Amino acid sequence: MVNKLRTVIRLGLALGLLGTLFLYGGPFGPLIAASGITVVESEAEHRFAQRITFRLEVASEAEITQVYLFFHAAGDEWTETVDLVEEPELDLTREITYVHNLRDSPLPPFATVSFWWQIEDAAGNTLTTDPKQFEYTDNRFQWEQLTSGDITVHWVEGQGDPAFGQTVLDIAQASVEEINAELRAPVPASIAIYIYDSQQNLEAAMALTGRDWAGGQARPELGVIVLAIPHEQGYASRMKRFIPHEITHLLTYQLVTPAGYRYVPEWLDEGLATANERLPEPDYALALEKAREEGRLIPLKDLCDPFSPGRQTALLAYAQSGSLVQFIREEYGAEGIRALLAAYADGAGCAGGVQEALKVSLSGLETAWRTSLTPKSPWQVWIEQIGVWAGLWLLMLLAALPMIGGLRR
Repeated sequence: MVNKLRTVIRLGLALGLLGTLFLYGGPFGPLIAASGITVVESEAEHRFAQRITFRLEVASEAEITQVYLFFHAAGDEWTETVDLVEEPELDLTREITYVHNLRDSPLPPFATVSFWWQIEDAAGNTLTTDPKQFEYTDNRFQWEQLTSGDITVHWVEGQGDPAFGQTVLDIAQASVEEINAELRAPVPASIAIYIYDSQQNLEAAMALTGRDWAGGQARPELGVIVLAIPHEQGYASRMKRFIPHEITHLLTYQLVTPAGYRYVPEWLDEGLATANERLPEPDYALALEKAREEGRLIPLKDLCDPFSPGRQTALLAYAQSGSLVQFIREEYGAEGIRALLAAYADGAGCAGGVQEALKVSLSGLETAWRTSLTPKSPWQVWIEQIGVWAGLWLLMLLAALPMIGGLRR
């Protein structure tokens, strides 16, 4: 009796499994789903800055009456919706192709694109597919790739050996750790760094996609950095300057959240990035000193907004911002930097954030910073070089000399 009961149970389980495979598909390929609609194939492929081709093959027990395509690129605020069926057709299996023109409607380069379908039939069944993703990369080039943890480095195939990619990865990892010792920001879930082999190719890619990244090659909302670093002598020096700069933008964005990032003034965002360069641009110091001598320093209130595109003005703006951030670090410490970012994350204005975080007006901060740029006397420089304690020791010695002379008399 027990053996018969076991046989019945096993038979029931087998029939249930067979029914499940028949309804939902199994190792033998997709079958008609319980809803009466099944997707046989769903895919997308792209040609950078030209088009994306979406393909759908769908089967249904009843007449297909409607198909919608939805796709969304990370970094864009809206989802594209396309109505793909204008008139009902009687085919139970249908292949649908839609080509999206990227020249007329560009997407953010290097973004992750999600797409999904909604299918309806005459029986009243509706099927909405799970989203699928693809990376909208610049596939005009073949890319080498190296990944460690959350950081992935891509560089144009043939422009460097594995040591080239490893150098990018090492500098990026060290930069995240060093910069976050001050910011204490959440690290992005993923950081993708793309290295073009020339500035010309990078600028062409940005122009083709209708996205101007001239003010910086970082898209914080995507966790993407795009740089031009040719594989030539001195490439490591360029990496040490550019990679920490752009990673600072990513971490700042993470710290103040997407909503607060638009309130961070340009002098703080770019000043932090400039001050974090591991190998600073030598022209910054020269531009700053020359402007100070000639009385051409840019008012701080003018640096709250995006910098001028003019090369010389932009160079001075970056130099001033980096110098100002370094001054705040020395006067207020890392706590002062985090307090500023917290104030702007809450929506403070340019001047209001300084007042709230540092308890000083914007003009007061500017005055103190400008004063710090004034050339120091040889005596002040000497005291700073030998150190405060050595200076105190010297002062005590000078004070004791009269006493020693009195004892000798």
